[in-house]
Amino acid sequence: MSLPSERSVPPSRPAEAAGGRAVAGRRRGVGKRFLVIGDVLDGVLVQTRATGPGDHDPAASIRHRPAGAAGNTATWLGWLGAEVDLVGRVGVDDVYRHARALEDAGVRPHIHHDAGTSTGVVVSVRNARARTSMSDGAASSLITADDVPDELVARADIVHLTGEAMLGAGGVERLAALVARARSGPARVSFDPSSAAVVRAVGGPAFLDAIAGVDLLVPGAAEALALTGAPDVVEATRILTRAVPLVVVTLGHDGVLVGRPGRTPQRVPATAATVVDTIGAGDAFAAGFIRAWATDPVRVGAAAREGTRVAARALGFVGGRPPV
Repeated sequence: MSLPSERSVPPSRPAEAAGGRAVAGRRRGVGKRFLVIGDVLDGVLVQTRATGPGDHDPAASIRHRPAGAAGNTATWLGWLGAEVDLVGRVGVDDVYRHARALEDAGVRPHIHHDAGTSTGVVVSVRNARARTSMSDGAASSLITADDVPDELVARADIVHLTGEAMLGAGGVERLAALVARARSGPARVSFDPSSAAVVRAVGGPAFLDAIAGVDLLVPGAAEALALTGAPDVVEATRILTRAVPLVVVTLGHDGVLVGRPGRTPQRVPATAATVVDTIGAGDAFAAGFIRAWATDPVRVGAAAREGTRVAARALGFVGGRPPV
């Protein structure tokens, strides 16, 4: 899922939910179980005044944070009070550290380790003009359907797959196998492509073939365009609904487009927020949306509004995860 733009807007004032967590609207997702499958990474977040190659900024702000789209979405679900499991893969030396970070956010981790490679890393460099991100999926790129226990799939209400690392070794075949495992139980299945670059490398038709049968697709605008080759996001949303029954395209500060077959895409505005850091806002949106969608699969406009409220919360924190 693409990140929102850096533009700041006035802060929202969400109502206080149970447990002191500020989330607007009634409590959603109660009694539902969520399974998130995907990338758990180390993040290196750089804020710099450097403007080009060769510049040296001795006053740069450099922070290390647990990251990865799957880890981010799962921790926002946990922060919201949902019952959530996560399946991921990290390097052998980092299992405890990542498992503890997930547990602290209310997530039950099922972390596999890989002795042959390291934990994946995402590096985000931001200056006054723009942000550049680079990633190496490493261990997360080796997740397979065999890593996902049947019992977790069997008891989940929603299975959410996310992270560009899904397209590591094995490519679309491995992705198709993971989707098949997610669909093997009674759960509805949602998918976040996470990277337009990966979609373009694979090809939109091949990517859509690999995720055939998912119930919900949550791409960013760039990913929707890459998947379809459409000239604009409205047309891309219409095209995607021919393959997936519910499509929610995130548009940054312009909100989201909700698409269903045979209907005009519905635009839902973004919730006002003060932007501190855009990393993880898309993952937070996905958490808010699927949590509401789990309870009421019909009122998708309301679920989208819930997602924008959680994304607005994420924009107020540095890094991709909620404070714990």
